[in-house]
Amino acid sequence: MPKKKIERYEELIKLGQLVSCALDTKTLVKKSSTILKSLINCEHVLLIRHDKKTQELYYVSHQESRSGKTLCSEIRLSVDEKTFAGECAHYMAIRHIRDVQSDIRYARLPDSLREMNLTSIVSCPLVSKGELIGVVQAINPITGEFSDEDIEMMELAANQLAIVFENVELLERLNNQLMQVVQSLADAIGKKDTYTGGHTKRVRHFAEMIAKEMDLTSQEMNDLKLASVLHDIGKIGIEDKILKKSAPLTDEEFKIMREHPRLGFEILGHIDGLENVIDGMRYHHERPDGKGYPYGLTDELIPTIAMIISVADTFDAMISTRPYRKGLPPMVAFQEIIDHRGTQFSDRVVDAFVRAFEKSTMYRGNELEKNKRAS
Repeated sequence: MPKKKIERYEELIKLGQLVSCALDTKTLVKKSSTILKSLINCEHVLLIRHDKKTQELYYVSHQESRSGKTLCSEIRLSVDEKTFAGECAHYMAIRHIRDVQSDIRYARLPDSLREMNLTSIVSCPLVSKGELIGVVQAINPITGEFSDEDIEMMELAANQLAIVFENVELLERLNNQLMQVVQSLADAIGKKDTYTGGHTKRVRHFAEMIAKEMDLTSQEMNDLKLASVLHDIGKIGIEDKILKKSAPLTDEEFKIMREHPRLGFEILGHIDGLENVIDGMRYHHERPDGKGYPYGLTDELIPTIAMIISVADTFDAMISTRPYRKGLPPMVAFQEIIDHRGTQFSDRVVDAFVRAFEKSTMYRGNELEKNKRAS
């Protein structure tokens, strides 16, 4: 067998190995695109997914703005003959367009594609069990023209990719279902305490803001989302007279309230496969200096997910208005988080929080300077 063909089959094997990898969609698209460019020997590869609900094709377009920032936008296409990918999906058949710019459909392409100086495109459907999964396109052959062997390899690759993306869709669907169940549990607390219900949604939002500034894996991100929604689940076991009290808690009542992470563990601790999620919930009131509760863990023993939730939870608690006190201005709460870096909160998490907060609409740098001068 010629060396070139052997190399191509090696690339196909790499593509097939993605089936067994627990990858998020973004990473999967990046890895498979790199493999396909080498396999088909082309300049660009575009992976387009099929939305079964809307019966549209969609992909994320990346464009650089004049300021140098990368702008991402979702491009949606109809499954019809009006676009190259749409025609491929409509007929579920390979389409080879040798002279793209002379085709009337070229004018309908988004700017991000026309900027690639398109010459030739091969579009191949991703089909599994008779259902359309998406379309993969090889753009601009390095050799000047796609050969019959290129198209044959493209078809083999499409068969592998259809299985890969089908697995990803199944995993995403299961994760979404789990999140819905978890959200229902959190809403059950909201029925008892309206503050806790809204607080849970905000904590998840702030936790995700922080996490995006950290080097978390896709699995850790999923675990964080679940744990942030579940972080107060133990409050189900707290008496209403304490949970709904409209005045500050007494020392004895606060002692009971501090048990909610432990109660949450008693409720969820037996569920297999959610250990990291449960630990994020269980330890979100622990502190690096060992003065947290209910276990008094120190820095190295507290999971990253729990430390992220700790910052998000405390920040939201400070800016939220309760019946017995008014919430702090966001910039004041922001400074409070910074002031307790390394004692109440993880250094690394606070640094990520600062980066995330400075990008948000809540940040007011001029207020920070005023507060510093006043103090």
